[in-house]
Amino acid sequence: MDKLKNSDFDYLFFDLDGTLLDSQKNISHSSIEILQKMHKQGKKYSIVTGRPHYLAKQEFFDLNCDFPAICCNGSLIYDFKNNKIVYKNPITKKAAKEVFDALIASKVVFLIYTCEQIYGFHQNHQKPDWFIWLESTITKRDKENQFNFDWFDLNNQKHQFNPDKHDILKFLVIKRDTAIESINISESKVQKISDIYIINSQVHVYDIMPLNNSKGRSLQLLAQKYHINLDRSLVFGDEDNDISMFQSAKFSIVMGQAKPEVKKFATFITDDNDSDGIYKFLSQINTNEKR
Repeated sequence: MDKLKNSDFDYLFFDLDGTLLDSQKNISHSSIEILQKMHKQGKKYSIVTGRPHYLAKQEFFDLNCDFPAICCNGSLIYDFKNNKIVYKNPITKKAAKEVFDALIASKVVFLIYTCEQIYGFHQNHQKPDWFIWLESTITKRDKENQFNFDWFDLNNQKHQFNPDKHDILKFLVIKRDTAIESINISESKVQKISDIYIINSQVHVYDIMPLNNSKGRSLQLLAQKYHINLDRSLVFGDEDNDISMFQSAKFSIVMGQAKPEVKKFATFITDDNDSDGIYKFLSQINTNEKR
C-alpha cells in the first residue's frame, strides 16, 4: 500500500519483547523520544504483551501509556492508573491442573503467571538461566515495580503449589533451559488437553494459553471499552502471538527479525528491534507527511 501518513492514525499499540525492547530488554531513548513527539501530536498508545502486568508495569510508566495494558497475550487487561483488573480470562481449573501435571511429568522448566506473581518449576541439575535473569530483572526495578517470584527445584524440594487455588493466566515453557526431548514430550502431552492452545511469544519459549483468548481479541475488547478506532490504529509486533493483533487493526508493522510466516500478515516491515526499528518507522511517517 501507499506510504503511511501522520493523518492516517490516532492510536499505537506495541508488543514489548522483540519489538519495543531490544535484546538487552531495554527501550531505546530514540523510541521514547519519538513516542513523546507522537503524544504532543495528540496520538495515544499502550502496550500489548505476553508478560504479566506486574512485569510490564515499569515499561508502562516509562512510556507514559494512555490506555490499560493488555497482558499475558490477552488473558488480562490491567488499568495501572487505577490499580485494577479491567478484564481477565484465566485457564479453566481442570485444564490448568492437567497442564501442570503434564509439564511436571515432562521435566521441562516452566513458569506460571497468576494475577499476583510468577511461580517457577525445574528439575535441572542447576538453577535455570531464565530464573537467574528473572530474579535479576526484578531486583533492578524500582521498589514499587517489584513482585514475587517463587521457584521450586523439584529434585530437592516438594512444591506447595496447587493450581486449583489460583487464577492461572498463562504457562510459559522455557525451551532454552530444557532438553529438546522433554520439550517434544511436553508439547505432545499438552496438545491433547482441552480448553488451551500453544503459541510462540519468543524464540526460546512457548506459551500455553486459555482457548478463545488472544492479543487481537483483547485489543478489540479494549477498543470497545475505550472508544478506540482500530481502523485508525497501528500495531507493532514480531512473533506468532502478534498475528491476531495484526488482523485486528488496519495498520500492522512487523519487526525485521520476525519469521517470514509472521511477516506475511503485516502491512509494513521495519528494521529489527536491535536496530531502532520502532524509531525508524515512526520518524519516516513524519517525513512522508512533508512530501
